[in-house]
Amino acid sequence: MITTHRALPLLLAVILWAAPARAELPAAGDTLPPFTMAPLAVEEDAAELGLAANGPFTLADLPTPYVLVEIIGVYCPVCHEMSPQLTRLTKRLTRAGLDSRITLLGIAAGGTAMEVRYIRQREYAFPIAHDTEYEIHRLLGEPKTPFTMIVDRSGRVLYAHLGLIPDMDELFRRIQALEE
Repeated sequence: MITTHRALPLLLAVILWAAPARAELPAAGDTLPPFTMAPLAVEEDAAELGLAANGPFTLADLPTPYVLVEIIGVYCPVCHEMSPQLTRLTKRLTRAGLDSRITLLGIAAGGTAMEVRYIRQREYAFPIAHDTEYEIHRLLGEPKTPFTMIVDRSGRVLYAHLGLIPDMDELFRRIQALEE
């Protein structure tokens, strides 16, 4: 006979064993699976990204050799805490002439077009794509937010960081060191 104090650990083990395996988060050296982003919620963002029109697009459609991809949650307090730092980084990259080498692009996991328009106008100094159905988020292993990556146009991951970036100067130096 199995007693209650023995049944609970056994039940927990069965549940954990039967749970679907989570995909690993992208790490430096990995290549992202291909994905297409929906037309941008803020029409002007297409031009800011260097796209000819505001339609579906991929990383390869962006004109810069590198993309800083910021996976955000529209209601994520850590994302909101980090947005001023990313705004300063955006301005710093422009002043340093690095905006021709790297594009900043947010992807709002679960965010609707209306939510993206709202946070884009109030907080973020770079374009944000909406991933309303979490399709891209699932492809990337369902990271908690914020999740920051630097990738090349083919999707090769050069840098990945989960959570608040503790040292934006170090991230800036990484971007400076990217090969032409």
